[in-house]
Amino acid sequence: MDLVITSLGMVSSVGRDVVMACAAIRAGIACAQPLTYFEVLDEASEEMEPVTGHPIRGLTEGFTLIGRWLLLARACVADLIHQGALPDATHASFWHATGIRVVTPYHGDERFGVEASDAAPSREPIRRAYLQPLLEALRLPIDERNADLLCQGPSGAIQSIHEASGWMEARGLERMLVIAADSYCDPLTLEWLAGYRRLKAPENPQGLMPGEAGACFLLESAASARRRSPSMCFAIASAAIRVEQNHFFSRKPNTGIALAEALEETLAGAMPRAPFAGCMVSDLNGENWRANEWGYARIRLAQWFAEGPSLMLPAVSLGDTGAASGAGSVCVAARALARGYARGAQILVVSSSERGHVGAMCLSMKG
Repeated sequence: MDLVITSLGMVSSVGRDVVMACAAIRAGIACAQPLTYFEVLDEASEEMEPVTGHPIRGLTEGFTLIGRWLLLARACVADLIHQGALPDATHASFWHATGIRVVTPYHGDERFGVEASDAAPSREPIRRAYLQPLLEALRLPIDERNADLLCQGPSGAIQSIHEASGWMEARGLERMLVIAADSYCDPLTLEWLAGYRRLKAPENPQGLMPGEAGACFLLESAASARRRSPSMCFAIASAAIRVEQNHFFSRKPNTGIALAEALEETLAGAMPRAPFAGCMVSDLNGENWRANEWGYARIRLAQWFAEGPSLMLPAVSLGDTGAASGAGSVCVAARALARGYARGAQILVVSSSERGHVGAMCLSMKG
């Protein structure tokens, strides 16, 4: 089944819809501000200073963890329906042929009060606390049997694209709505990040700046899109996923093996005879492990790039948005193609999760 992306939705600290958010990212606009409710020690002054982050003021205050996810997810889906001029809930036939894949952070670690282990934790608590309330809040006539969770972090968006064709065919669906929402700005998550010394601070300039976002996109079979003639249409030229054994929590050097393999498969599928010379949307966020992973992967892929790819870095404007960053990067890539600043007819997206899941995809405008 050939797939295309026919609508986008996004909410972020620099825009409450996908058009504004991606335009602000393109312009390098950022709205970073002190998170006055979370302080760290400035060792030079020996005083406590608030962490700087990228919260979405007026939307998520007073909520934590899953409460924030629900607000962010609802906001980006509302934008997706508006941007794609999609039918409302009264058009049951459209939504009965649509499934949902909801991407969340990996939930088996200390961030959620769970002791880390090698065994895969049950997804049932997340389904009850997040997926079911989200389906009720969206008020769309989508069969709950066609709603799925992928608790994999940032790379879950690309994995959803990679799996979408088989997933949809097995259920007799024409479309799949991929939703990713996450916040690194809530106090519990900030405690978790600080415990691993991942926050950007005076004594840790290689850390990340916490952000939050909701991002989503509608995957649709090419046949369905031809019948509907949507206003936007982006083709999935190629996508690949891998698992890096030397991930962040393994405490072993990440030499970019899995990321290089995913990129090589993606490039081979999209342009088997030509080196890539366009743009790439990357999740580089200021942390050393991500920079090392990309640097090693770039060396391994020297033959695939005519020159260094032009990097687009959403984290410069949004901070690190956790599990939402992969879907957000897909939105940024699609808008770059639509607006004509992607330096070519195709654009790459790469995404890595702290637990080792990585993905790469190539997107193009549908002719």
